[in-house]
Amino acid sequence: MGLCEHQVQDIIILGLVFFVSLISALALTLLADRLAWKVGLIDTPGGRKKHPECVTRAGGLAIALAVFLTLGVMLKWSNELLAYWSAAAVLLFTGLADDKYQLSSKHKFPAQIMAVVLFMYLGGIWLEDLGDILGIGSFELSRLSPWLTVFAMVGVINAFNMSDGLDGLAAGMAGIACLFFIPFAYAQESWIYLLILTGLFGSLLGFLRFNIHPARLFMGDSGSMFLGFSLAAAAIVLTQGEVAGRQEYLPITALIILSLPIWDTLFVMFRRLLSGSNPFKPDRHHLHHRLMSLGISHQVTVSAIYGLMFFMGMCAWLVRPWPEWVQFYSLLGFYVLLYSGIWLLEKRAGDLDKGIDSVYISARPGKRAGRLITWTSSRGKMFFVLVWTGFMVPALIPGQTGAGLAYYVFFITVLMVIYYPWKDKKHHMPVAHVLMFFGIFSVLLIYHVKFFQSTWFGPYMLCLSGIAGVWTVLRVWGTYRLRVLVPGCFEILLLGAAIVSPILLHYSFEIDEHIRIHLVQSFLYSIPLFLMLKAWLRRIPSSNRRFIIYMLVLLILTAVIGI
Repeated sequence: MGLCEHQVQDIIILGLVFFVSLISALALTLLADRLAWKVGLIDTPGGRKKHPECVTRAGGLAIALAVFLTLGVMLKWSNELLAYWSAAAVLLFTGLADDKYQLSSKHKFPAQIMAVVLFMYLGGIWLEDLGDILGIGSFELSRLSPWLTVFAMVGVINAFNMSDGLDGLAAGMAGIACLFFIPFAYAQESWIYLLILTGLFGSLLGFLRFNIHPARLFMGDSGSMFLGFSLAAAAIVLTQGEVAGRQEYLPITALIILSLPIWDTLFVMFRRLLSGSNPFKPDRHHLHHRLMSLGISHQVTVSAIYGLMFFMGMCAWLVRPWPEWVQFYSLLGFYVLLYSGIWLLEKRAGDLDKGIDSVYISARPGKRAGRLITWTSSRGKMFFVLVWTGFMVPALIPGQTGAGLAYYVFFITVLMVIYYPWKDKKHHMPVAHVLMFFGIFSVLLIYHVKFFQSTWFGPYMLCLSGIAGVWTVLRVWGTYRLRVLVPGCFEILLLGAAIVSPILLHYSFEIDEHIRIHLVQSFLYSIPLFLMLKAWLRRIPSSNRRFIIYMLVLLILTAVIGI
């Protein structure tokens, strides 16, 4: 059971790129925030903008510099890398100028076109074949290739630019797209874009530490255009370039992964044209605005769109055996149904709900259930200590984990120490909860490797996880409130990554079946334990901080005893 030597080396390199870019983004975001106040890269509230205070717009600069720094350290110079860097630099400076001086679309479009032309000329790649998306045979572009490449890439750039309307929205959507493109690039053996996408994913997670609601800073147009270009470039290179790897992917696969921001942009621009207004004039008709107009909270709106991005990404991978035209028309049908459903909701309701914070359980417990709830509630601390003491027991039992997992523990420990919001602020608790889940998942993954051949470990963890799950259900039932179980957008991002990872690894990395099972089991065991944490610790900063220290000690203990 295990990975072959070259897979281990590849994963170590990707892990190093990820952590270097993440740590760089954390440091550079803080520096960029300070610089932005001095040079005037500030977004002031008013009009369509709902943030109550002035916020800097330098996050995009930090994301781009973190990626450039990582690539500069890890990659050798090549024409492909030069094409990416040159075009990205043009868009970055254009975005910074827009963030500072509020450029109009007639100034931004020429810069975007110039960046795409630079990318095509230096990289020698463009859209040549869209595949059989219409059901009439392969759609080869011939002389139209350069023109449609410019149209498509500029469209994706502006799609992400227009989607940057809520805290954490554009960065999270781009991060999810990266998550699905990374195994895509690995299977194609496109090493440059594999490292670009991995570095971009790490940089986005570093930036999101400060961009989740309420955001400390925004990415600005420099960030959203940089993200749109990076993903558009990756999509073209991975579907139109020479196939060096063992798998070939079609343009429709990349289109489905990026379809949500693209469709939303097309819908909004078409709606503006029908109403006789400028298609590039900002309004509040994007998907996120419409969901919020139904009374859905900021966090739940972002979480829902993250969920849609994950859904489309999984569909892109799972429907690949279908004919291309079936995939394309199914994609159109899905979005027609989705937006028709939203339109019907807008017609029926002025206020769909009263916020997720007001959701209660309507079913009242009977007398016997009430006694059980009262008994478990009065002994909540006892159950909490019992479960988490039991969770530590496997760490104290000697077993061989190997040097590879020791490196993994080291990286995870460093990440948790750097990323955790040690200052006591309640609005940082979503970050704390994400790290707790990540810690629990990591420890369980190490346990599964450590006790791979043990017959007692599976039933033991099932029992422990079951106790946590039953206690959580009774706790929430007793308080009648579901708020504690509702995941925030950052939690959705990590939970989604944990769900899709086994599937993506199976398709592209061709990992051992046992490792895939361990990933799935670790995720399933993690959920009740994580929900128990949320129900017991809630949003109390001091309690969350004590638990993260417990997780750090447990990770170190697991590595030390396992070596």
